[in-house]
Amino acid sequence: MLIVAVAALALAGRAGSARVPVAGLPSRATSNAVHASPAPAASLRSCAVTRPEPVFLPPQPFLPTPPVAYRGSWYGTAHLWTMLSPQGEIWGPWVRQDSGLPQKTFWWSADWVPQDELQPSITVSGRRLDASGSFRFGDPGTNATADFGTAMLVGIDIPDYGCWRITARYRDASLSYVVSVVDH
Repeated sequence: MLIVAVAALALAGRAGSARVPVAGLPSRATSNAVHASPAPAASLRSCAVTRPEPVFLPPQPFLPTPPVAYRGSWYGTAHLWTMLSPQGEIWGPWVRQDSGLPQKTFWWSADWVPQDELQPSITVSGRRLDASGSFRFGDPGTNATADFGTAMLVGIDIPDYGCWRITARYRDASLSYVVSVVDH
């Protein structure tokens, strides 16, 4: 059974609204990453990041709001949701790894029963909006348990800095949001 105890710092390690990545797990994920050229600084400033509006209220027994330390709000539907910063997600800065820019993504679903599906059939893909580039990870994902409850976890490697649409798919549900990945 693979359950990862994730400290509150894993998601709360934000400077302002920036999410700080944490060390990744060994991954069985596959990638079809297309490395892209860096976007000009002006396009990063114009990245229309997704704000959690309206804020989603999960069904019982899930937490009605994320723990305060995460400074986030739920976003999505009962079939698939995640946690976003009220100002929108700005990820970075990173030290580039050989595989790209690592990040962990956490997802919840009222349809997911962790004890029945320890490695949920979830995928997370990304499409760059300000240049060419894409990636796909997961299937299976893994799981994580912390003060936010138990979540589906998919580690991703973003090929380059820029404006990205992140999309998760679990069963018949999909959820997308836009994130700015910065190097400064």
